[in-house]
Amino acid sequence: MKQISTIVLLLLFVSCNSKPDNPKVASTKSYATVTTDKDTLFSINKGQFEYGSSCGFVNKKGDTIIPIGTIGMCFTDTFTTFAYVFDKERYGDGMVAINRNKEVIFDAYLFDNGPDYLSDGLFRIMRNGKIGFANEIGEVIIEPKFECAYPFEDGKSKVAYDCETISDDLEHKSWESSHWFYIDKNGNKISAL
Repeated sequence: MKQISTIVLLLLFVSCNSKPDNPKVASTKSYATVTTDKDTLFSINKGQFEYGSSCGFVNKKGDTIIPIGTIGMCFTDTFTTFAYVFDKERYGDGMVAINRNKEVIFDAYLFDNGPDYLSDGLFRIMRNGKIGFANEIGEVIIEPKFECAYPFEDGKSKVAYDCETISDDLEHKSWESSHWFYIDKNGNKISAL
């Protein structure tokens, strides 16, 4: 029995640590995980920061970890376990979260002109058009499977597998569904509305 457990753990480790060859494929077929290197990285670019300018990351000693020109644009200026970046050629349209190997962890859920805010310990993320949740270090806690999901508050989030986005005007939108329910921070359904 102990040998079987060891084999299962080894298989899980190998499958979770496989790296896709092409980051674009990673953003559409499989996703990477965060890296937990403790060295903080800082974004750099050539000259003055401008929207759309190429960037890279250095450590606190000034050593280049990700060279300028590797990434189209950095949204994150301080990179601990993940960074938000734009790079149409490498990752396709939209903002993505990458690890230190430049692999996509998840797509950003955009809210109020940037990635979603941390609320009650979690923030919303996207994968393949569905919403899920990650924690403050970028670990995916609840796999993206919801069409609509509100931020966590008091340990629960209002979600739906099917909903419709209604535009009030050019700037404001709302969601409508007849199948809302609440989930806990483990993704378990706790009550229907």
